[in-house]
Formats: sequence, C-alpha cells, structure tokens
Amino acid sequence: MSSEAWEIVVVDASEVEATVCVRYRGDAGGVTLRGALRGPYCERAHTLPADFPFRTVAGDSSSAEAIVTDPCNWSEELPHLYRAHVEAVRAGEVIDEYHGEIGIKRTREARNFDGIK
Repeated sequence: MSSEAWEIVVVDASEVEATVCVRYRGDAGGVTLRGALRGPYCERAHTLPADFPFRTVAGDSSSAEAIVTDPCNWSEELPHLYRAHVEAVRAGEVIDEYHGEIGIKRTREARNFDGIK
C-alpha cells in the first residue's frame, strides 16, 4: 500500500451532507476505484456507523466520491472520524489500496430555514 499515491479530501460539507473525494495518483491507466467510507467513530460519543460507498466521478475513473448524509463533524470535544477503505482495480486485480481516517468539518454556514436570525 502506497499512501503517497492517494489523495482524500472533504470537498463540501453542510449540516445535511458532505462530499468526500478520493483520487488515485499512481499509474491510473485503466484503473477504477471501489470502496466505502464508514463512520462516524468517536470514543466520546456513541453513534451507529453507516457505510457510504465511493462512486466513480463522471469522466475520471481514478477519482470517486462518497456522499455522507447527516455527517457528524469533527471537533476537539467530539472528534468524530470516518474510515476510508478504497481499492484501485485494473483488469479485475487490486493494484493498490488505501486505508485511512478523515474528519469532516463544515465548509458552508448552516442555513436558516425559517428566516429568523
């Protein structure tokens, strides 16, 4: 496993959902990605973890994204983490894999649905 060949980032996060993208930067010719993000996990809170599958980004088989519904945000008080398990597959054979953790922090302000400030 070569962690330098992988990039994983939270590209957008609100109070409703978060988008986590993973990219394989190794020899990506003919590679597709498969895997899932699982969580949240936190030693200070008890939340049932769920699986959020990575789906290929249109037009780029070396990138995939997972949509996390109702994300638990990372904070110092409640350090929720999600575990990523992703495989790079070429011709049915796993050529590389990534296992790591990522915290989600809101990238957009919470919406005020009732219009009251």
